[in-house]
Amino acid sequence: MENLVAPVWETLPEDVRAHVDGLLLLDRRIMAVKAVRDASPEPAPGIRACVDMLEERRAVLIARGTAPAG
Repeated sequence: MENLVAPVWETLPEDVRAHVDGLLLLDRRIMAVKAVRDASPEPAPGIRACVDMLEERRAVLIARGTAPAG
């Protein structure tokens, strides 16, 4: 199955990606969604796409050992 949320992440500038990772590490998910939507090209991704992408991103951070699993 094709990963449909990866394109959302790939459209973000590198500095925004770092900011979003930092927000996820602080468990600031709503702020992370806003950061993604604000930085995304028009039309901005929907809330569900952002949440799915952020959950996937959080799993990556957990796998790297940089985010707590809780």
